[in-house]
Amino acid sequence: MSRTLATFCTVLTAAALALTACDDGHEQGPAGRVVAKASEHECHTVTTGTGKKARSHRECHWEYELTTRDSAGEDHTFEVPSYVFDDCRRGSAYPSCIHR
Repeated sequence: MSRTLATFCTVLTAAALALTACDDGHEQGPAGRVVAKASEHECHTVTTGTGKKARSHRECHWEYELTTRDSAGEDHTFEVPSYVFDDCRRGSAYPSCIHR
């Protein structure tokens, strides 16, 4: 029984770590109808090192935002990962529009 319990705990811990590893750092926004979508490509220069050994390079990434309108008529704008941005069209119900 003890060995079975230890195995179960190991599997449960591994599953929890896998879910944490898949976390994209975005919290789910409030439920509502998608009324607007916006994406922005941002770039900035990063410098590493000092003096003659300093090196600069540009880092770029995309940011995606959805705006939902809740049942009270209030708009909420929040960042989402790209797959949510792609899955949720204007007029669709958020978060049920997310297909993973």
